[in-house]
Amino acid sequence: MAAIVGIVGAIASGKSTATRWFAARGWTVVDADAQAHALYAPGSDLLPVLVGRFGPGILDPSGAVDRAALGKIVFADPKALADLEALIHPLARERIRSALDQASSRGENVVLEMALLYRWPEMVRRLDQILGIRCAEPIRLERLVERSGLAPDQAKRRVLAQDEESILSVATRSVPNEGTPTDLTSWLESLPL
Repeated sequence: MAAIVGIVGAIASGKSTATRWFAARGWTVVDADAQAHALYAPGSDLLPVLVGRFGPGILDPSGAVDRAALGKIVFADPKALADLEALIHPLARERIRSALDQASSRGENVVLEMALLYRWPEMVRRLDQILGIRCAEPIRLERLVERSGLAPDQAKRRVLAQDEESILSVATRSVPNEGTPTDLTSWLESLPL
């Protein structure tokens, strides 16, 4: 029988590294962020609503949402972040549900990478297990600055915008990730899946 495993963790904790490990073993990946980002593409029905709320400065020359510009707005203002989530999350959830249903109907093992899974109890109940990638804040800050080119204060705002304990609260198994990517994959290889 096919399995559905969730991966949760705060920003820069190593969720994507863990997800790539599953993908390399033939699992179908459903990335919640990618599903949400598809809603930012040119021609999306959501674009006029986003521009109405956050202004035309969030669009790039192609007419897509410039996620860096939008990020500067929402990570500096908790109300703006809440507004964005209220607009994006219902539509992204429908895309996620559909992707999981399609993969499950084909009998595929699926890994769902979704930091905010704790906000979706119905989906939590659907998963066979949830891996919580745990990493100390200073390491996550360093990784975020290194991978994204953000200034340290911008990275700190993004880290502080998330409640790591809430994010990890739905995990059925805690996965430590304060070492190298090889350390993480070695740990994953020891899991009974």
